[in-house]
Amino acid sequence: MNAPMPVGCEKSASPPAASPGPTLPDDIQQAIARAKQDWESTADTLPHIVCLLDERRQAVRVNRVIEAWHLGRVNDVTGRDMHDLLHPGGCEQDCILGSLLGDAWIRMQSGASVEFETLDSRLDRVVSIALRPITGDAGGRRAAGHARAVMVVTDVTPLRVARAALEALNESLEARVHARTQELENAIRDLHNEIARRESAEDALRLSRNELELLSQQLIQAQERERRRIAQELHDSVGQSLSAIKYSLERAVELHRQGRHADTQPLLTRTVERVRDTLKEIRSIAMDLRPSVLDDLGVASALEWLCREFAETYTQIAVCSRISASDADIPQRLVTTIFRCAQELLNNVAKHAKAEQVTVALVRDANLVALIVSDDGVGLPSVDSSGSFGLGHGIRNLRERTQMTGGRLTLSGDQGCGTHARLDWLLTSNEHDP
Repeated sequence: MNAPMPVGCEKSASPPAASPGPTLPDDIQQAIARAKQDWESTADTLPHIVCLLDERRQAVRVNRVIEAWHLGRVNDVTGRDMHDLLHPGGCEQDCILGSLLGDAWIRMQSGASVEFETLDSRLDRVVSIALRPITGDAGGRRAAGHARAVMVVTDVTPLRVARAALEALNESLEARVHARTQELENAIRDLHNEIARRESAEDALRLSRNELELLSQQLIQAQERERRRIAQELHDSVGQSLSAIKYSLERAVELHRQGRHADTQPLLTRTVERVRDTLKEIRSIAMDLRPSVLDDLGVASALEWLCREFAETYTQIAVCSRISASDADIPQRLVTTIFRCAQELLNNVAKHAKAEQVTVALVRDANLVALIVSDDGVGLPSVDSSGSFGLGHGIRNLRERTQMTGGRLTLSGDQGCGTHARLDWLLTSNEHDP
């Protein structure tokens, strides 16, 4: 469009002869020519293909962007069909661009502007095509061979790429937001679980503190009861025996002073027997407090002694001892606990079981020590809210004593079917070999 003659008019067919009109002055014709040249220069600077089409869809004028798109020289494309203008050299019959252009041209005939966008494989671009009709002169007349429509072809490939990138970015952001939301929900759920766990731990700690306070009170009460029992036994048995011994010795001294030696001999003999009985009572009290066999030999021997003592005391209950572990098999830290637990279980059998037979077993394997006491008595009462079978403080103290040494107490037995008590202690790695 850099020639004075309007582009697209070279070698074009002359329009039909019209009635001669008045000739314009030269200066007006020159101004019109300059205006056309300025318009064409302006159109050449646009980034879009701008094409004027006649009533046969043929190009009347095209700006130089057609050359930048490598679709032909601007002076050679005049007269081409608008489809051939974009697909020079012909095209297949089922061309999508050709079909879209045909539909758009038909719709434009009604006077409406038409726009559409498509990805064209031959142009290797995403193009936006706009068809707009051109109105006639003031009277609405259109001269034959003159422009009837303008077609603007815009390369929107960068816009489509940017739009696709934006959509991909939005999808990525949505995925990240979803993932982050899921992480926050998981964190909130974990936080709620942690709060619930801590609340449960606090409740358990509070309950354990209350049980510890109760156990401390029971321990103090048990100590006081034991002290009263020992004091009463010392007063009733040992104290009275020592008083009688003192009186006998004083009587013997008086008889000896009077020279009645024949009466002194039998009195001293009875006094020696009373001293022997008093020593036996003192030994019995000491054995109840802590049997010497527990320290001299071990817990297995102490349990054998305890079973014999229990059988001699409660003759109506047959005692079967199955002590398969030896004294050396039991770690020192469990000696006193096992002995006291056996004492407590046998006392419960004597007081509550109404049993005819009781079995005491002490076993040891590679990593476990177990004390088992079972009877054929009335069995366990129903379980209460504390899980202690309604047996009072004895079983609770027994369970606390077992747990403090790392053990576990298991009670079983239906009413009328006897009771089975098992206490298990897991051994540490340095205690595995006896």
